[in-house]
Amino acid sequence: MTTVAITLNEDHEKFIRDAVDGGSFTTKSEVVATALDILKTREELRKARRAELKREIEKGITELDAGKTAEFDLESFLADMNAKRTSLQS
Repeated sequence: MTTVAITLNEDHEKFIRDAVDGGSFTTKSEVVATALDILKTREELRKARRAELKREIEKGITELDAGKTAEFDLESFLADMNAKRTSLQS
């Protein structure tokens, strides 16, 4: 394990102290390590989503180049998205 000195703003320092004092974590290092693990996971998901989006864009371009197109009804699409959003919020 390596020791690293970092500078924190007051809010971050208080958050870490409160997490330890509240019993959620045993040490400040544990709070920071957990935060870094969460950040790492988030970055991995972001990269995976970006790669998937890139694949889907490339697939769409290939289909367009091959003349494969479909009708698109914006109003229906927006209605479906609003319905999905409403159901997720319930």
